[in-house]
Amino acid sequence: MRLRWRHRLLILFIALIALAAALHQPILTAAGANLKLGCLNPKRSDVIIVLGGELNGERTRKGAELYKQGIAPKLMLSDGTMMSWRTAAITEMHDLAVLEGVDPNDILHEEKSRSTYENAVYTKERMLELGLTSALVVTSDWHGQRSRYIFDKVYEGSGIVLSYCGTPDARSDFTDWWKDGEKQQVVLTEWAKRFIYWVRYR
Repeated sequence: MRLRWRHRLLILFIALIALAAALHQPILTAAGANLKLGCLNPKRSDVIIVLGGELNGERTRKGAELYKQGIAPKLMLSDGTMMSWRTAAITEMHDLAVLEGVDPNDILHEEKSRSTYENAVYTKERMLELGLTSALVVTSDWHGQRSRYIFDKVYEGSGIVLSYCGTPDARSDFTDWWKDGEKQQVVLTEWAKRFIYWVRYR
């Protein structure tokens, strides 16, 4: 009897390994795709909030593009980090936004945040100070789902209506991400952060 059960368990174990091997690619592909948020039909808002942390200005360019489309009359740049000991990231974002055609008078700054959570906290403060009631949050597509979760939590009960726009950047190609060290770092780090934020703020 024991041998029969061991035989069955061995068969089950081998079957599970075979199933995992067969399904690993679609499962891992879905894990990468699930991080992403697109930008279909962006909603008109009082302000476009652009989150810092971009590599080559992709988020700022997308915010400027939406501004020029008339999606919102104001652009709020959110980043409190330094690019060097004398250059603030938000200065680079501001200059790029102006270069892309945004009127400097329509640019607002939030310069205290150093994380996505703080992006939400401090932009909410600015929104309430200015009496703004709606915002379109722009970030990288792979950062979009986590940003939406955090912003929705932080803004809950504020009366401010949020919508979201994810834009591709140099880190957005998740094709066979499990075979590439740099892609693995982006996907796995983002999933780890999503889990941490979910545990902390659920």
